Amino acid sequence: MKWFRHLSVFYKFNAIIAGMLLINIVVGVLAIQTAVRLVEDQMEKRGAELASYIGVLSSNDILLDDRYALSDRINKTRKTTDDVRYIIISDSAGGILAHTFNDGFPQGLPAHMPIARYTLADTAAKEGDVPYHVAKYDSNEGLIREVTLPIEGGAIGYVRVGISEKAAEQILDKRMRDVAFLVLLVCMLAAGAATYLAFVVIHPLRRLTQAAEQIGHGNFQVYAEVSGQDEVGKLSTVFNEMAGSLHYKQAENNRLLEELREKEAMRAELIRKMFTVQEEERKRISRELHDETGQLLASLLAYMKLLLSKLTDEHQRSLLQSARDVAMDALGGLRRIAVELRPPVLDDLGLPAAMNKYLHNFSDQQGIQVHFSMSEGKLELGSEVSQALYRILQESLTNIAKHARAANVYVALLSAGQSIQLIIRDDGVGIDTDLDTSYGKRRLGIYGMTERAELLGGSLLVETGSGGTTITATLPTYLR
Repeated sequence: MKWFRHLSVFYKFNAIIAGMLLINIVVGVLAIQTAVRLVEDQMEKRGAELASYIGVLSSNDILLDDRYALSDRINKTRKTTDDVRYIIISDSAGGILAHTFNDGFPQGLPAHMPIARYTLADTAAKEGDVPYHVAKYDSNEGLIREVTLPIEGGAIGYVRVGISEKAAEQILDKRMRDVAFLVLLVCMLAAGAATYLAFVVIHPLRRLTQAAEQIGHGNFQVYAEVSGQDEVGKLSTVFNEMAGSLHYKQAENNRLLEELREKEAMRAELIRKMFTVQEEERKRISRELHDETGQLLASLLAYMKLLLSKLTDEHQRSLLQSARDVAMDALGGLRRIAVELRPPVLDDLGLPAAMNKYLHNFSDQQGIQVHFSMSEGKLELGSEVSQALYRILQESLTNIAKHARAANVYVALLSAGQSIQLIIRDDGVGIDTDLDTSYGKRRLGIYGMTERAELLGGSLLVETGSGGTTITATLPTYLR
């Protein structure tokens, strides 16, 4: 019955009504058959009563062989009963003493009664203690039901009463036609009423279902028609209230989402400007360190060299030489800081040369082997893209030096159509890639690299495990 579950409620409702009507029809047919059997039993009992009545009145006439009296009696009885087709009186040997046929026996009706069939041993008592036998004959006048009753146990004779079933059949046929018409009419009315009732009940539910599907597709302006104040009508009212509330919530969510988008765009612009200002500030500080502070240290070294040439005291010369060495180290560190803040080679020779120089310095300072590879051919990159990739490289190597405990670092700069990829892989212990956790713990390295990449329309992927960490930054070649 799984298929029944998938049917519409409308068809289920009509199927139940149709099943009930079918049951009523079957019950009606059984009732008609029962009525037919009852009519037949009544016919047999009436024939037996009539035969018993004639047998009681005719016993003396049979003994006196008064056939005239017998014939007169059965003919009068025949005329007063419409459904009795004939009456026959036979002697104990089965010979006919009197009958009501004027034109002879109908075809199919035996003129001589087989006595052996009507002995007391072979007949059943159906009415008190008086046995009788019923036989059916299909004559040229239709079906005849013959009731045979013995007189004094058959010692005197027998009375045969033939009852025609034509009248009963006509009555039954008429009644059956009336009942069939009534049942058909009731079925049609019930089917129509069931269909209308199912439509009245299901149609609002279908509208609610369609409205619910519209809401499922995001259309919260749908409205279900309220057709009454019954349960379905109340359900439609509640549904409309729910749809209105959802529509209001959707409008509110859209407004909040639009505000969030505006704030996100403002935040991105602020971060972009911050990075731009940061780069400009790095450039300014680098230039000031190189041009001003570096020149001052260089002048100081020149004066100290001049003093060294004029001093004669070896102790003083040794002290001044040590001071000059410290000044030279300070000048070297200052120039290195200035280069890291804003390497001139990045503007003069491009990103690959700047990265190559930075990687050599990193390897010398940290004692980590660095392996650098890049795509063949000249890379044409925008200024913002070059700066972002260089800063991502710096931040990645700083994290590796602080946390990875790696022995080797592999860096690849690859051109991929309209984008550029920077891949940095180490063989260290791995790092935490959860941005929220990193931000909460003020570990802004990965978060900052991700921000740089996304602000330029790119992406940053961090993959880590026991075999090390791989950072892949993908940026568009040029910004529009």
